[in-house]
Amino acid sequence: MLSIGDFARLAGVSVRMLRHYDALGLLRPARVDPSSGYRSYATAQLDRANRLVALKDLGFTLEDCGRLLEDDVPVEQLRGMLRLRRAELAEQIEADSARLEQVERRLRMIEKEHTMTPSVTLDAFREQPLPAVRVVQRSSRVTEGQQVGEVVGPLFGQVEEAVRGAHVEPVGPSMGHYTMDGDAMVAAAAYPVGPEVGEADAAGAGVELAELGAEPRALVTTLRGPLTDIGEAWQALSREVEARGLSFAGPCREIYHVAAMDDPEHWVIELQQPVA
Repeated sequence: MLSIGDFARLAGVSVRMLRHYDALGLLRPARVDPSSGYRSYATAQLDRANRLVALKDLGFTLEDCGRLLEDDVPVEQLRGMLRLRRAELAEQIEADSARLEQVERRLRMIEKEHTMTPSVTLDAFREQPLPAVRVVQRSSRVTEGQQVGEVVGPLFGQVEEAVRGAHVEPVGPSMGHYTMDGDAMVAAAAYPVGPEVGEADAAGAGVELAELGAEPRALVTTLRGPLTDIGEAWQALSREVEARGLSFAGPCREIYHVAAMDDPEHWVIELQQPVA
C-alpha cells in the first residue's frame, strides 16, 4: 500500500487534489485507517488516476470524468480524444499568437501616432485613375474588422483552386476589393479575367463574375514588406487622403503583385483608394 503522499507523487497530482477526488467519489483510497484517518492507496489505482488526470486535462469537467471512468472508456477512445484535444489546443495557440501579433502591431501604430512617417515601407503616394476590371471572385460579409484576414485568406485559396480547375486564365495578379454595406464589409478575393470568360464559365468554376467600375481618381501607394503591415499601410493612406483635402469615394482595392505564401515577409501589395 502507498501513503497518500507517495501515491500523489506517482500519479503526478497534489495531495490536496487527491482529497478532493476522494470527496467527490472519483478516486477513493483503498484503505482509510479508522483511528488516524490516514489514506492508503493500492498501486493498481494508478490506472484510474492516470485516466482521471488525462480526462481532466482533455477539458472534461470532473462530473464528466466520473461518468467516463464508470463507463471504462477504452484506451483507443482516449487516444482519439487526446488527438482531438491536441488539434483544438494547437488551433487555440495559433489564434492566440495571431491575436498577440495584432496587439503588437496596434501598439506600433500607437507609438507612431504623433509622427508623420509610417513605420511600414510604402512607395510615394500618387493620384491616378483606375480602370474597369472584369473579375471572377468569391466574397463574404465581414462584421468585425479583425476578421478580414481570417475570411479573405481562405477565399483566395478557393478562387485559385476553382480557376485552375476550370482552366480559366487570369490576365493579371490576384486582387482583393472591399465594399461597406451598412455596418458590415463585403470582402472579395478575385482574379482579373478577359472578355472571353462569361457567366457560364464562372458558374461552371463555382465563382461569380463581376466588374469593378472605372474610377476617375484614386490615391495609390504600394506596400513592400509583410502582409501583417497592411492595416498600418491603409491607415497611412487614409491620413494622406485627409491631408490632401480629399475624401473616400468608392470601394478600395488591393493588387497582390508579389504574394508568396512561403515568403510572407516580402510581399508587394498595391493599395488603391478611389477619392473625390
